Amino acid sequence: MKRLAPLLLVHGCAMPVVSAGTFLPAGDLKKGQLHASVSLEMGRVLAAPSDVDSKETPQASQWEVSTWIASDVSARYALTDRVALEAQLKLTNPITPFRPEPVGAAAGARVRLVERAGDRGLSVELGGRVVGMWVRQELRREKSGGEAQTDRWSYRAVGVEAPLVVTMRWSGLLALTVAPFARAYWIRAFHDVVTVDGEVETTRLDWTPVLSAGVGASVALQLGPIEVAPGLAVELATRPGPTASTKVLLQPGLNLGMRF
Repeated sequence: MKRLAPLLLVHGCAMPVVSAGTFLPAGDLKKGQLHASVSLEMGRVLAAPSDVDSKETPQASQWEVSTWIASDVSARYALTDRVALEAQLKLTNPITPFRPEPVGAAAGARVRLVERAGDRGLSVELGGRVVGMWVRQELRREKSGGEAQTDRWSYRAVGVEAPLVVTMRWSGLLALTVAPFARAYWIRAFHDVVTVDGEVETTRLDWTPVLSAGVGASVALQLGPIEVAPGLAVELATRPGPTASTKVLLQPGLNLGMRF
């Protein structure tokens, strides 16, 4: 008899630390310009099964890691030379099948505080963003006595992000960006255990705050029409629930973008 049925991950449970697009150079967009980009980075896990309750589910240990592969698709539009609006579709990569899945969205703006003169110099922008996340994980298994059950974890998160983007542009081809950031999220989660008879037992984590802060850095290289921006973020982050802990996360990322 099989002791364990196949694992099915409906959606992943990771999100970008503050997406790699956050660390794109300040000061480049002019009124009426659009910047579109895609990114791939290590994302932090906002919540895991053990954060919902203390029940031991060994088969779900693969979802307990602190980081996961995450990505997003972003667009920024400059209303003026100093104010740009942005929107993001947030994605993550489940274990099976390994393909991007939508898990949330964000909307916000950047306001330019320091404007550089010409093509070289220092620019500073203050960003603000509202984020919503919806994630679901599902595990189908057989217990030791042969009884089948399905475990479902459902997560909801709303939050705000505030990066300060500081860019030194050396030329039209090269810019260095440093971006300290802070985030605050509120997470709600449910763990449903469904037996073969259809009975449902639910454990829940009520709205719980999750705070984090860190700094990211990126080098933007203009290669023809494409801007390539590898970067790295360091974050001090908490986790929700009864087993909450604070961890230092090191997360590399890569952004590819184009201005229109």
